[in-house]
Amino acid sequence: MAVTGGMDEEADRRRVGLAAVVMLLLGTLGVSTAYGILLLLPLYVQELGGNEANFGVVLSGATVTAVLCIGLLIRYPVALRPHAVVAIAIAVYGIGAAGASLVIGTWTPLVGVGVLLGTAWAVVYTATPMAMSDMVTDEGRAAYFGYLTGTQQVGIGAGPVVARVLVETNLGFRGTFLAAGAICLAAVALTVAVGFLTPDVRAACACDRKGVAPNARSLPFGEAVRRILRSEAVFSLVMILLFACLFTSMIQFQTTFAGSRGLDYAVFYVTYTVAVIFSRFVLAGMATRFDARLVVASAVSVMALAVAAFLVVGSSALLYGTASALLGLGYGLALPSVQAQAVNVSEESVRSRVLPMTGLLFQAAILGFPLIAGWVIAALGYAALFAVLVSLVLAQVAIGWWRYSAVRSAASPANSR
Repeated sequence: MAVTGGMDEEADRRRVGLAAVVMLLLGTLGVSTAYGILLLLPLYVQELGGNEANFGVVLSGATVTAVLCIGLLIRYPVALRPHAVVAIAIAVYGIGAAGASLVIGTWTPLVGVGVLLGTAWAVVYTATPMAMSDMVTDEGRAAYFGYLTGTQQVGIGAGPVVARVLVETNLGFRGTFLAAGAICLAAVALTVAVGFLTPDVRAACACDRKGVAPNARSLPFGEAVRRILRSEAVFSLVMILLFACLFTSMIQFQTTFAGSRGLDYAVFYVTYTVAVIFSRFVLAGMATRFDARLVVASAVSVMALAVAAFLVVGSSALLYGTASALLGLGYGLALPSVQAQAVNVSEESVRSRVLPMTGLLFQAAILGFPLIAGWVIAALGYAALFAVLVSLVLAQVAIGWWRYSAVRSAASPANSR
């Protein structure tokens, strides 16, 4: 009987753990869908008399606050339970979405809204993996992170498609943004429920009073940064920075680009999202059989071809969809590989610092680069923007193939001996 009781308790714990994971994924889907809906914000800026440069100001307003908030998460990782941080950030994002629905007459008040939206999303993006990490085993962590990022991509891709339908009803832009805020309310409830289903494992960890695990303090921060910058990881960090510039430009300005070409932006978001999900759930498993550096170099080469295709897409929906799919395939495979490579080539003593550094770089570029992209579009047009993006991807291609060749060349003499 005691054995049976123990088995029942174990089964109950597994069911509770699965329920918590599902709740977190549903909450992530909710806020990601709201994020996707707010990708129509540049169209609203245009309706209020602004242009892409003005939208760049709206989006980039959160750069400093987002970096500060992520810095606090790195400095005080256990001050709050991760699911609580995520819930608060989702609530703030919902307030920002609702705030966007109140803006009329001029686009200027959207700058304040952009600060809320950008900061909240940066915290959601950073803290959600922390919440998932507390609920899974070491063996299952990579798989569940894949489920998490896949869920985010589904929401980001579905949001603009849903919004496209809603804005054509009596809701318009303002009602659609308010609907995004309502979705965030549901996402907050789901995320809060995670706390009731899971124990506070961090409270039991061997941490010092400052909330930093002893092994995380084994090396001073400044020395850790210097070692990272002197290692091969610096090339991965540069590539991640370039990934963020590309991603934010393609995602944030896609609605206005499609409008300028007489295309349906839903084609991009659907094909890109499907390709990213396929890449991360199917191609990623197949790619493990090859050298990681070769995978990265090949994937960014596909991205370069895709971005170049946007220069000649014209008004062809077929070419538009093909370029979008190629971009999703390359990006979906390359970014996780580069992130893993950044950790794998780092010393053990600095690995705990590498991922937070990638998060800071990624989010800073996500929020800051639209200021440049918006100015380029307004002053020179979309062809100039894609020319800039092609140059950034070609830099990634050069780094990727150079690192692959350098490592192969270094390995050849050793193999000959």
